[in-house]
Amino acid sequence: MIKHAEKVILSYPIAEPVIEFIRHNENLTFKVTDASSGKNYLLRIHWPRTAGLSGTQHTLEGLESEVFLLQELNRRKVIEVQEPVANHAGGYVTVYRSEEFGSCFATVLEWFEGSVLTGKEENIGLIAYALGETFAELHNASSGGQLAGLTRPVYGAASIDSALEELKCGITGGIYSQEQYNTIVEVLDVVKEQLTELDSRQDSWGIIHADVQSGNVIVKEATPHLIDFCLSGYGYYLFDVGSASSALKSEFRPDFLEGYSSRRDFTFDDIRYIEGQILMDIFISYAMFVRDPGSNGWIKEHAAKVCGTLCKDFLEGKEVFHLL
Repeated sequence: MIKHAEKVILSYPIAEPVIEFIRHNENLTFKVTDASSGKNYLLRIHWPRTAGLSGTQHTLEGLESEVFLLQELNRRKVIEVQEPVANHAGGYVTVYRSEEFGSCFATVLEWFEGSVLTGKEENIGLIAYALGETFAELHNASSGGQLAGLTRPVYGAASIDSALEELKCGITGGIYSQEQYNTIVEVLDVVKEQLTELDSRQDSWGIIHADVQSGNVIVKEATPHLIDFCLSGYGYYLFDVGSASSALKSEFRPDFLEGYSSRRDFTFDDIRYIEGQILMDIFISYAMFVRDPGSNGWIKEHAAKVCGTLCKDFLEGKEVFHLL
């Protein structure tokens, strides 16, 4: 994998690149250190590990929109995010061709120094509160139609329909049973009804991060920062609220929600909707990996847990927010 990074990085003004492979998921990612300056960068070759991770985010228009989003968030001082780096030609998206996987695109971002959120930090309550504030500011940035017109993934009712179609193959593959799949369908039917209700509200939809997990939160001087906007796009703001909540231990979720409500209109009566968005996020994640034997092993155990008591309680109207 390093050989690909070595070729791509020649297109960028990095004098003495030292390259370290990070992972291959929705992109091939590498840490690049310029030995002459000591400055660090993130190189992304936008070639997904599995077809389920491929989408609008890997197109030229999608990547140019992501670059614009990051630049705009920094320019407007909404939240501090990784700054895109221009190549020798002055562009931010580089075309890369190889015999191994044909033609794709690559981008370079400035490295964000700090520690990955673990949930074990001594001041985790304060960090959770600040993370809520961060998401509120991100969502406020696109309120009222700001940041409209970008070419990015869309997370709505159509995403649910696509996920359900994709998840059918998990039955034949023995990942989960027909009964479990039927439970997923029933849950997502309820979620689709919730989406209709959210559509009737003002300011419920806009730019979201859409890939909130502890690994995508960097803590720097006790302040959380979001990285990896690869899957960012248009969706319900409560999708992010749900994902971020489930990335924290249940005892710190109220801190996150309080931080969010301090910067943005929010009611704790929306917990039911947040639960639906968490479940939507979970099942869309299943769909991304269900056809990849190399990385779908976790789905079987996870589905057995979620499709059992948790989904049944949700369908019965019981609160499951602190259990998801």
